[in-house]
Amino acid sequence: MTVLVPFIINAGLNFVLGLLIAYFLGPAAFGLYAIGAAIVVLVNTALLDWLRVSAIRFYSLAAREKQPEVRATLDILAAGISIALSGLLIAAIVAGIDFRLPAMLLAAAVLGGIGAGLFDYHGAVARARFLDAAYAKLIIVKNVLALILMVGGAWITRDPAIVLLGGLISVVVALLLVRRALADAPLSFSAADKAVAWSFFIYSLPLIGSNAIYSLIPLINRSLLAGAHGFAEAGYFSLASDMGLKLFGTLASMLEIVLLREVIRLDETRGRRAALRRIADNVVVVLMVALPVAAGFWIVLPAFERLVVPLSFHGHFSAYMSILIPGFLALMISQAAFIPVFLLDKRTRIAPMATGLGLACNLLLALGPWGSAGPLRYAYAQASAFIVALGLTAAAALRSLPVWPPLRDCACVLVAVLSMVAATWPLSGRFAAPIELALQVGVGALVYAAVILACDVMRSRTRLSLWWLMRRSRAPR
Repeated sequence: MTVLVPFIINAGLNFVLGLLIAYFLGPAAFGLYAIGAAIVVLVNTALLDWLRVSAIRFYSLAAREKQPEVRATLDILAAGISIALSGLLIAAIVAGIDFRLPAMLLAAAVLGGIGAGLFDYHGAVARARFLDAAYAKLIIVKNVLALILMVGGAWITRDPAIVLLGGLISVVVALLLVRRALADAPLSFSAADKAVAWSFFIYSLPLIGSNAIYSLIPLINRSLLAGAHGFAEAGYFSLASDMGLKLFGTLASMLEIVLLREVIRLDETRGRRAALRRIADNVVVVLMVALPVAAGFWIVLPAFERLVVPLSFHGHFSAYMSILIPGFLALMISQAAFIPVFLLDKRTRIAPMATGLGLACNLLLALGPWGSAGPLRYAYAQASAFIVALGLTAAAALRSLPVWPPLRDCACVLVAVLSMVAATWPLSGRFAAPIELALQVGVGALVYAAVILACDVMRSRTRLSLWWLMRRSRAPR
């Protein structure tokens, strides 16, 4: 499927991007950059992401033909919010408001947040219309340019603000290249509908509140860590946090897009109960991806750090990442497996409740009397927040499903992951980093796949056998 290609490229380039920026900036400057990057995410999530969410749920090929006011309203809202935010930014700078950050960095972060919001919105439009080629172009152009401009800016200037501006320029160029393919009609105030805009707001507000809290948690932790232990320590934490959020976030988005659009299509053709049953089955699919990735990354972490992490971050990166991985896993499972239940039923109030509880847990651990944990306390706080949020989300979602996910398949996935860990753990620390990493990935993948096929999880062995028989029957004789 074409839509998967950009996600694979995106994941790889994001990994390389973060590591190279960290290499050229160094821990202290990277810590400042990471705070700016967290502001980008917060601005996007809190003020613009509701357009993406609304486009995913309300805009489709059918809506494009029968309800043109949906796209018109989305476009007017996107333009209006972007202009208003830019005006507020200019007013704040002219007024000389002290945000305790360099003015250039703050401006680059806010503008970057606007660009990220418009990028995500247009990506949702492309997916809703099944314009996979345009979506791939959007993703690939943006990521390749970001790699060139952001890494180049870090290398030449060592200035975090210039790095953020490089990311903004890459977004602008990508959007300009696909604007015609994604356009429906010229921008028109008369075509927009206030009632439609209000319905978008009511639907998406709980989700946006939830996502804003998710993006606020890393910003709080980075800021507190910088204040207590300096920007260098914040840089150590931020590199691990950014790498994990990008890897697991990209995989979660990939699963959500591929699985959710099939669920929505099933809801339209066969009814709500059939769609909910598919979501229950999809829980196993999410676990089949999420669990081996998390366990595998934990296993290869020492070799990965020695091989690709900048030397100045060694030791710190693995220490933070090993604590953060369970939280990233929880975030991925929540987004890809359980949130679709509430998106389908348009019951999204549970999301901010779950993340609000997670934020409270984060603040308790980050600000409480746990000084003996040192700077690592902020990693424990963030991981615990995501795990708590998953617990509440999963409990509510499972009560709403007509059937439970196949428990036998879930147990088999767990057995496969444990087998993979048992097979790869003895390889740690025995070889040079490249050889060790290659062996662990290769052996782990083989063992995991073998157990999954042996247990016929989600009828994988049966489907593979049928595919092989069909291929043989079509082969020329």
